[in-house]
Order: sequence, then C-alpha cells, then structure tokens
Amino acid sequence: MGRVLLCTGKYAKKPYCFENVCVNVYCVEEVCFLFASNPFMIDQSVMREELAQWLDNECGLTDLSHQLLNILGKGSQPGIFVNTIMSYVNYCSDVEVKKIDQVLQGNVGLNDFERQKKQADFLLKNRRYMLAIEEYDALCRRLPDTESSLKPVIYHNMGTAYAGIFMFGMAARYFKKAYDMMKNEESGIEFLTAQRLYLSEDAYIAFIGEHGEYYNLSMQVEKRLTAAREEFEASQENRMLTALKIYKDEGNAASYYEEIDKIIAKKKDEYREFVS
Repeated sequence: MGRVLLCTGKYAKKPYCFENVCVNVYCVEEVCFLFASNPFMIDQSVMREELAQWLDNECGLTDLSHQLLNILGKGSQPGIFVNTIMSYVNYCSDVEVKKIDQVLQGNVGLNDFERQKKQADFLLKNRRYMLAIEEYDALCRRLPDTESSLKPVIYHNMGTAYAGIFMFGMAARYFKKAYDMMKNEESGIEFLTAQRLYLSEDAYIAFIGEHGEYYNLSMQVEKRLTAAREEFEASQENRMLTALKIYKDEGNAASYYEEIDKIIAKKKDEYREFVS
C-alpha cells in the first residue's frame, strides 16, 4: 500500500475462513488485504454474521463488530459492509477505495462465470500474470457450452498473460486458439508476434513461407516491432543504458557492473511478482 499500517485489534488464535477463496485470515488487516487484492470476491457471501462475531471474539474489535451486525440487520449491500471494515482500519487510500467501488459496480448483474472472468481480467490488468493464468484456466475447465462465447477472449487474455512472463511458446498457442475461433485480427497479430519472439529468425521466416494466409498479418507484426524498437531507442531507459556503456568504454567497469546489477535485481523482483 506504500505506507506503514498499525495493527488494529488482536491477532486471532483461531482464523476465519473465507470459503469461496479457501483463505484463512488471522487479523482485520488480513481481511482488508484479501478484499483489496481480490475485489471480485466481494459479494453477498462475505456478509456473514460469523465474520462480525469473529472480529469481536478473536480480534477484540467489538465496536466494528456492532457496526457490521447493524449493517447486516439493515440488509445493506456488500460494498457498504466491506467499506465499513476498510474505513475502520484506514487500510486503503481514497483512490484505492474508488477502484474497489468501480469493480463492485461492474459486478452488478453478472453471472458466476462472468464474475470469475472479471476477477482474472483484474489480475491480468494488475500484471499478476500467473494468478491470472490460473484463474482463466480454472474458468475454462468449468465453463458450460452455454457460455462458450467467453472462450475466445479468455484464450486471448491467457496469451497476453503468458507473454507477460516471457513464455512466448505458450502465448502463441493461446493466441492461435483465440484466432482460430473468431478470426479476430488482433489475436492473429499477437499470435504471430509471439511466434516471432519464440522461434529463431530462420524458423519464423520458414513458418510464414509455409503459411501464406498469415502474410498480411505478418506485415503488421513487423510494423509494430519496428515501432516498439524506435520507442525503446527514444526512451529514458535506453539513454541510461547507453550512458552506462560509455562508463564501461571509458574504463569505469566497476560502476558499470554495479549499476547493471541493480537493474537486473529490479527486473528479477518484477518477474517474481508477475509469477507469484
């Protein structure tokens, strides 16, 4: 969250289990973290008298418990219930609360499958690629024929998630599934882009030569890669790397490797977050 949080109440000896996501929590901050990280789980199922009682009996938060029981008695919406807990702890900033509210508003009228897809989309948008892949895969396994129209978009998004963790072979596989089902141009371009990054130069050229139906799409891929290369060359990151190379060429090898190690460490941390 970018700031220090003081613990509110006690750490429970007996956890509370959110059965819909199979997660145990031991304090109110963990409840807030769960809601903030997974806003698509917020529905009527979280509005439980047992949660209010647990916050009182295990965490010593009697006042919050009474507020929640009062909300339950009025039959209020899940968003009000959750915001009461968040506000009591002062867990989220106004911007973060607004983001959660937008998710809740978007959930209105969705069935279980659409809601699960929204959850996966949320994870994808926030670059939690591995979690998004797991969510999409679980959804595909339980998706009935009546909801098959969701599959092309799910496959496309799975391709995006795999590309985000540099698994371009898997990305190509799912982009192709999406393209074969709907012939959507964007899925076709992403399929070839993933192939371009996965295969060697000679293997990719041979692939396009064997599949003339992809020729026009491949031209768009090359345009995008050229644009991406030019964008990188004009970026601050590239200027920094160029300056570091000058350091090395001038004999400042120690400074060069020190800064390079910092960049690599940062990239490793980012990747760990993507796949966690």
